[in-house]
Amino acid sequence: MILVTGASGVIGRHVVHELANAGADTRALVPAVAAVATEQFNRAQIVSGEIVDHNVLDRALRDVRALVVLSPAHPDQVSLERHLIAAAQRHGVKRVIKLSSSGTSAHAPFRIGRWHWQTERLLAATTLDWVIVRSQRPMQHLHTQLGSVLGQHAFYGCQGNHGAADVHVRDVAAVLAAIALDDTQTHTTLEVTGPEAITPRECARMLGSHMGQPVEYVDCAPADFVRGQMAGGIPRWQAEDRAAWQSAASADAFATPTSTIAQVTGRRPRDFNAFASEFAASVRYTRPPASRPQAGVRAEAQAAPT
Repeated sequence: MILVTGASGVIGRHVVHELANAGADTRALVPAVAAVATEQFNRAQIVSGEIVDHNVLDRALRDVRALVVLSPAHPDQVSLERHLIAAAQRHGVKRVIKLSSSGTSAHAPFRIGRWHWQTERLLAATTLDWVIVRSQRPMQHLHTQLGSVLGQHAFYGCQGNHGAADVHVRDVAAVLAAIALDDTQTHTTLEVTGPEAITPRECARMLGSHMGQPVEYVDCAPADFVRGQMAGGIPRWQAEDRAAWQSAASADAFATPTSTIAQVTGRRPRDFNAFASEFAASVRYTRPPASRPQAGVRAEAQAAPT
């Protein structure tokens, strides 16, 4: 049995589908507040509840040989993952595959990178078979600025015009699933990126081409970007993390693609043009271009799930 935590998330549900399609016995742990149906998870077993609940973990970890750890970005992430890993060891889990992020280190300029680093060090100190999958920024991050794209035909950042090798969430999921099924991969860290580094202005051009309307990338100061993200409902710590990541990207910290996706899955990774086509097919403009408010402020929008 393979357990996937965070299975209702945008990456987690794709991991469950990949595993189920491969014929693996799969269990999905979803938050108690998540409204899910069995058909959403390709008939995988569903356990509903919170990681902090021992009874929930007892049900979720029963007969599990491999655990795929996906955690939502949250200030309690390290303590929750520590609790989960300890429970996995008590239940005799042999293998843990953890989703981490590019740029992770003890001194990463963004909190999420330091949090991931703590869990990575924790895993390395156990007797478990473990694999760390460090993902580049998902292309789907643009959905957080959906209102700006639709209402203003623009998205915002503080990355300058420097490239980053953003990756499609389905490709990240495919790597996680493949590693969960391959016991020969152990005690290693994999860097997962898209096939090429492209700049925000190139992203804007591709989005505009598929949407039939010009889309502009608006570069701004990190402090302005943070204020705009917060105005759109993003917590301050997360807005500051996004600004710190983009500032690092402006120094070309995330511009080197890897071949991990092809090597692990045997598939070609999706490029940004493919994502732009999906994005355009799932959304529609709700108003003509308007004067731009602060970076990231939401406008009325409609979108289909990615």
